[in-house]
Amino acid sequence: MTLNRVARWLAFGLAAGAAWLAFSAPAQAIPLFARQTGHNCAACHISFPELTAYGREFKLNGYTFGEAQPLPLAFAVMASYTKVSDNTDHSSGAVLCDGCGTAHIDQASLFFGGKLSENIGMFGQYSVAHTGPGEGAYAASEDNTEFRWVHRFSSGDATLEPDTVVGLNLNNNLTMQDVWNAVPQWRYPWFPESQGGFGPVAAPFIDGPDANGAIGPQRAVGIGAYIWWHKTVYAELSCYRKPWGPFGWLVNGAGNNSQAVTQPSDVIQNCAPYYRAAYSRDWGYNSFEVGIFGIHANTFYDSAALNSAQTQNFNDYAIDTQYQYNKGEPWIFSGAASFIHETSGIQPLFQNGQSSNANNNLSEFNIKGTAYYQRQYGVSLGYTSITGSSDAILYGQGSAGGSATGSPASNFWDMELNYLPLQNLRFTLSYTAFTKLNGGSSNFDGLGNNASGQNTWYGAIWWAF
Repeated sequence: MTLNRVARWLAFGLAAGAAWLAFSAPAQAIPLFARQTGHNCAACHISFPELTAYGREFKLNGYTFGEAQPLPLAFAVMASYTKVSDNTDHSSGAVLCDGCGTAHIDQASLFFGGKLSENIGMFGQYSVAHTGPGEGAYAASEDNTEFRWVHRFSSGDATLEPDTVVGLNLNNNLTMQDVWNAVPQWRYPWFPESQGGFGPVAAPFIDGPDANGAIGPQRAVGIGAYIWWHKTVYAELSCYRKPWGPFGWLVNGAGNNSQAVTQPSDVIQNCAPYYRAAYSRDWGYNSFEVGIFGIHANTFYDSAALNSAQTQNFNDYAIDTQYQYNKGEPWIFSGAASFIHETSGIQPLFQNGQSSNANNNLSEFNIKGTAYYQRQYGVSLGYTSITGSSDAILYGQGSAGGSATGSPASNFWDMELNYLPLQNLRFTLSYTAFTKLNGGSSNFDGLGNNASGQNTWYGAIWWAF
């Protein structure tokens, strides 16, 4: 029996077991942090991964609330079914997504950590995941992982709740340390394999690896300091760099981390400074945040043909906002939006004939709204717009899935329906609809492929225990 057939049987078994639990178990969730704090999942999450005000406090206080667990482990499994509207590359007649149309296990994760001492805590994740939609291979890697050290200060009576938290953070994925849901790591849509056909040819560096030489943040280790003042003002300054010494294990895995970090394409030169500032206010059942974040990164050029001392640079500047209404019954609402602007200097690509321009700019706007009824029935709607300078060579003019006009402009909608019979069990149906892809709607690559043909249905089961 092949691995993919095994995965399909496991997906079927997961669905059957989850359905049985849905109708036989009470709506109470007990993963790692719920066991530690004594609270159910709804205390920390609107719906995973959106944090409530208490969830944000728990994370910013270094995962140290509650009692350390003798067996600080939890598990999660995700299974899915993906279908692309037009699963054909019209330039060649080839199938775009071999395994789309079959059920399979997307990812299985081990979570570990929690409270290590009164001042030290961690969130650890190790995953075995698909390397792509459909029938792709599986690979194991260290996933989102961070360590925190915190110290709390009180300006008044020592018995009062601390009004200031300062902390140190070590993590392996830029913006994973954030507690709001408009930053790239935690923004909507949340499922990892919702796109099976052609997709946008460009994304800002801060989003993660793309197809055009931007290495992205999950190949680096970040260390930084932050302050959380009066549950209102947050400020952080961190440095991201090539993994070193005892921290190499944070990225030396497979999947997204499969290449050796000694190669030029994997290395951020020196330190890439990342900054974050936010103002947050909670009142009644309401919560509001507005903030800024950004990074400046020099990365070694991704080619053995040029000297590795030549670098590209990416400057990303962003603003974000978030609102939540979390009364709990019968309705919960949340909304988030971000705007990222990037300027990049890609002189090595230009000199080597791999780019039409020595400098480019790119902008990305993302907005979403979510509503839940009785914390069981949810709907989310999101919109993403990508615009930027045209670059015929970099954005694949003349190649399947590229841009016939050299433009990275893409617009698409994401709609998601969720049913949670348990707080830690979610059934999802989502649909991604492209109104523009890589500069066009019809025949966007000049080779017969249409934006609407990349529209994707995605059904998934996510279960944490």
